[in-house]
This record gives sequence, C-alpha cells and structure tokens, in this order.
Amino acid sequence: MMTDPKTNSAQLFSSPLISDANVLNQQLVNVNKQLRDSETRFAAFVKATSDVIYRMNADWTIMLELQGREFLEDTGEPIQHWMDKYIHSEDKEQILHVIQEALRTKSIFQLEHQVKRLDGKMGWASSRAIPIVDRDGNIIEWFGTTSDITQRKQAEEALCRSKDELEQQKRLYEAVTASTPDLVYVFDLQYKFTYANKALLIMWGKNTLEEAKGKGLRELGYEEWHAEMHEREIDEVVATKRLIRGEVAFPHATLGRRIYDYIFSPVFDANNEIVAVAGTTRDITEMRQLSEQKDEFLAMASHELKTPVTVIKAYTQIFHRSAQEANDKQAAALAIKMEAQIDKLTSRIAELLDVSRIQGGKLHLQEKHFDFNGLIDGVVEEIQRTTHRHQIIRRLTTSRTVFGDQDRIGQVVINLLTNAIKYSPQSDVIYVYTKLVNENQRDLIVFSVEDFGIGIPEADQERIFERFYRVTGGNQNTYPGLGLGLYICSEIIKWHGGTIWLENKKEGGSIFSFSLLLKK
Repeated sequence: MMTDPKTNSAQLFSSPLISDANVLNQQLVNVNKQLRDSETRFAAFVKATSDVIYRMNADWTIMLELQGREFLEDTGEPIQHWMDKYIHSEDKEQILHVIQEALRTKSIFQLEHQVKRLDGKMGWASSRAIPIVDRDGNIIEWFGTTSDITQRKQAEEALCRSKDELEQQKRLYEAVTASTPDLVYVFDLQYKFTYANKALLIMWGKNTLEEAKGKGLRELGYEEWHAEMHEREIDEVVATKRLIRGEVAFPHATLGRRIYDYIFSPVFDANNEIVAVAGTTRDITEMRQLSEQKDEFLAMASHELKTPVTVIKAYTQIFHRSAQEANDKQAAALAIKMEAQIDKLTSRIAELLDVSRIQGGKLHLQEKHFDFNGLIDGVVEEIQRTTHRHQIIRRLTTSRTVFGDQDRIGQVVINLLTNAIKYSPQSDVIYVYTKLVNENQRDLIVFSVEDFGIGIPEADQERIFERFYRVTGGNQNTYPGLGLGLYICSEIIKWHGGTIWLENKKEGGSIFSFSLLLKK
C-alpha cells in the first residue's frame, strides 16, 4: 500500500490510500517462488534420505502417508488402524503414552520401539516426529521419520546376553575360588595383582579385593628377595609360555609363617599371546611336618629292623650249612629261598635308610677317581650271573676317569639294569651304552640302559622319579616294590651334579640315562 499526503486550506494533511496491484503481485510471486523452492528442497530431502517418512493427522488417529523405504510397507493412502499394521503388540501401550504426552506438551514425539517389517519379521525402529502448527499455535499435523535400528538393537541384545553370561561365569568362578582353601590370583604383565580370592585376602589381612587390586608384591608385604623372585618367574612364564612350580615360606596374617607350594601358569588370548599370569598356591605346612615325621619314623624303623634282619640272615646261613651237611636237600632248598627273601627285605630296608639320609641331607659321598667303564663292566657281569633269560650287551665308548662315589654310582647302574630286566619279561636282550658329549662347554659322560619291555605311560613319565611313586595300571600292578629305587637314583645323580632322564620308544620299551661331569 502507498500514500500520497496533501494539505487542504486548513493546512491539515489528508492521506488518501493508493493501492498498487503491481507491488502486491510481485510480492505474491516471490512468496510462491520461495514456497516452490522449499517444496523442491523438501522433495529432494525425502528422496535422498534412507529413513522412513510419515505424516500423521493432528491427534494421531490417522496415518496420512508413509514411505516405507523397503523397511516398512507403504500406506498408499491414509489409514486409521496403522498401529495394528506396523506396531508390535508389546509396544502399543508405551507408544500411546508417549503420543499423549507429545500432544499435551506440543513437543517432539521420540521413541525406540518394535515394528512389523516389510519381510514379515519383527524389527526395531527409532521414530521421531515434530508437530506442524498454524498461526494460532494449533497442531494441524505431524511430520516424522523412522530409522531402522534392528542391527544395533540385536547387537545390544547380544552384548547384554554376553554380559549376563560373563557375570554368571564370574559369580561361578568367585563361588569356586571363594570356597577353596587354596590361594588363587592373577598378575598382569607389570606384576600387579588383578584378582585375588578370599583365602589370599585373608592371608594378606585384607577385607576386599579393592584393597589389593592393582598393587604389586612389595605393596602387599612381600620382602624384596621374595618379590624379585616372583617377578623373575613371571618373566620366565611369559618368555617360555610354560608353567613353573616352586615352594616358598610367607607370613600369614593370623597363622604366622607358613610354607606354600605354588604354580604360575600363562593366560593366553585368542591370538595365543600371553595377557596375564595366573597362580595357585597351597599351604603345605602340615603336609611338610607330616612328611618330616614320616621320614623320622622310616629312619628309626629301618635302623631298628636292620640288626634283627642281619641276625636272621646269619641264622639262615647256619641252617643252610647244617642242612647240606645232613644231606637234607629239601631243608637246604628252603634255606636258599629264605635267604633270598631276607636279601629282598635287606634291600628294602637299605632303600628306606637311603631315603631318610637324603631327606635329612645326610647322604655322605665317598668320592674318589675311578674308571667308569670298569665300574660298568663289573656291575654288568654281576647282574648277568643272576639272569639266564636276558643277555646284557655292552656298547661302551673309550673309558674315562670319573670323580665321585663309586659305590653310589654303581648302585644307580644296578637299579637301572634290574628294572630293565624286571619290566621286560618277554624280551631277551638289554643294551648298555656310554658316550661322550660336550654340553655348554662341559665334557660329560652319558650312561644309558635300553630295554624292550612294557615302557612307561606318558602320564607317568614326569613323576617316575618321585619318592614312593609307582606306575599303576596294566601289567605294572604285578611288579613289587616301594617306588623308591628311581627316586634314590635321581637323588644320587643330583648329588653328583648330574642329570637323569627317561625316553620312551615308539616300538616299545624305555631308555633310562644319566650324565656325569668329567672333571679335568
């Protein structure tokens, strides 16, 4: 609108209105152009977006339009029962509540809910709609978009299930570790504790895991030498990827100083890389005390038995001679059998005495220089006279002089040979070898006994040299013994600074070997 002011005779202004149709038309053209541009941009947005587009009437009773984008079915025309067509029955009540709240506050409708997908399966959607209002603020319709969040929801549900399973496993493991008297714990690769069970917390004098979690050995009361030892062991487990075992004393918060046996094991991730080191520790204080009491008893019993057995053997020999002089062949034969059994008993008593000496650190060696092959020849000839079935074949290298206890090393050779004969009843040959080797710039002589008997099961091989350990199962049940022979052999060789080991052969039988250092 335009005005052209004029004055009359009274000098008063008069302002007749002048309507300019051209200006009005131009403004209308501009508005229409802006509206078309806006509609063009909106149409481009609708076409470009991958989200579902929908329009609802003012009170949400009618869905005016829905473009499903291959996620939901298109409406084609306005529909009233849109909730039955698209919404999961479990979510209808929640959707109605959110709609009522959006209508009351004239605010944005926003909700994640389940929907019936175009393929007939149930899915998840994130819906958001804004109200379109007139100049008076009344809602005339709603415009909204819906995104397909099915994969995200499925991932969230899978994660939630995994967390629940992990939590359940955690509760199970905690129940197991809390009920055991053994100490159970985990180190990270910086030697910090990441887990400790109830028994270990009690030993430390702690009430909760949080008091110990993330702390190192020294912070929890370990002495410097003790902490350094465990840190070296953790490094060794990481470097070798193998468990290690040890024994150590440590002060318990309430029980005082105790003796513990422990094992450190590697913890691997999916790529076989070590991510932690787990440990279990057992209090063996009472067990050690019982073992010491048992050793004391064995030492006392074997010592007390030695004298009467020696007397019985003397009387048996007298009886044998008397029977021979009286030409009583039956009595003489019985005397021979009695003497053989007494020899076995004497041997068992000697083993028990040796064990008690070893455990007490009282195994004294009478060391001197001696010819090693000469020792082997003498033992083989002595054993050969006691067996008629087996032929002992010697394959010895050039003899060397060894410094050690000749009788004790001879005891080891005798034990290995008699075992080879005892455990290969169906074979008729035993091989004895010696060879010279250089290991880590040390000259060694290696002695081996090879038999073709029943062999040693793999499960028993690591424990075959333990005290009182006997292989069980199969034919081994028929062979007598206390399970001390190989233990004594192992300790004698260790006292000489050597090594003893076992090799199983694929074709049957075993090879027992030991090595001794050749001193220059």
